[in-house]
Amino acid sequence: MKLTKTETCIKKNSPFCFSETCDRCKDPFKHQLTKLYLEFLNAQLMPKLNKKTIEYAEWWIFKPESTLAKFIQNNQLDLNLYFRPSELIALIEHIANKENRYDRGNYNIMFLPEELKQCFNVSTVYLPELYNHCLPHVNFVNDSKSFFLKNELIESELYIESPLDIIYTDPSSKFWIPRQLIHPFVSDDNQLIFTWKELCTKFLKLITNPHNSITQTEGNMFFINDDSILAKLFNFKQFHKNQIPDILKKTTKFLGKTNTILSLCSDLKFSHIGPNDPVVYWIEELILKSNNVIPYTPSSIYL
Repeated sequence: MKLTKTETCIKKNSPFCFSETCDRCKDPFKHQLTKLYLEFLNAQLMPKLNKKTIEYAEWWIFKPESTLAKFIQNNQLDLNLYFRPSELIALIEHIANKENRYDRGNYNIMFLPEELKQCFNVSTVYLPELYNHCLPHVNFVNDSKSFFLKNELIESELYIESPLDIIYTDPSSKFWIPRQLIHPFVSDDNQLIFTWKELCTKFLKLITNPHNSITQTEGNMFFINDDSILAKLFNFKQFHKNQIPDILKKTTKFLGKTNTILSLCSDLKFSHIGPNDPVVYWIEELILKSNNVIPYTPSSIYL
């Protein structure tokens, strides 16, 4: 997967040919959802992606004859064949911390152990200059390999908090709810999976059912009587109609959705990627994976 492709696509087409007059805006849900996607891409994904692209751009590999490489190996320090400058510098600074090799009162100065003195040909190092001291020991990884390493690391490490407003607004999202919260009485209706809009409608119907011992008091306030089935489930006696989404968010599980940023609207097209491009599903995975409303799935399975 080429994340740079995502970056290029978003930059060249931002703000996604979004128009108040285009056909997709006739559907208010699609209009709102498209705006939420744009906010997520422009305010969350792109700034973090740009930052990581810069942070992970440069990669090194030790020269075969490097004494610094031998020092790393002899001391069994953890460093991959290809590494970023910050990783090597962090290892050296870790030695300073572990062996208390800082100048007292000046933590930018490090007294080197004998092996590192031989590597750098100095006895003390000004830590902001460690990058320059390491350069004689390394070769720069070529652009094609760096591109691969950068994208691989971004894919594995990039964390973005899930934009839950997209999940709850998307009409293709499906949610599971415990039966007692939607069908507390004997019923032939066994449906437990709904869209968010359906859930809110069903729950409102439930609490306004005169047989459920919930009394609508002043305005849109509801009082849960002691003999109501919900009295055992909720640790409160009263709630407002506007709090129904908050109640449901604490009791439901999100099962997934079928819309993607490109399938949402037929007018939303890019020359760089298609609706089934891996980048599209990578963006959707970012949206879905870091939230507490989806059932937990382990990264590996044991029987």
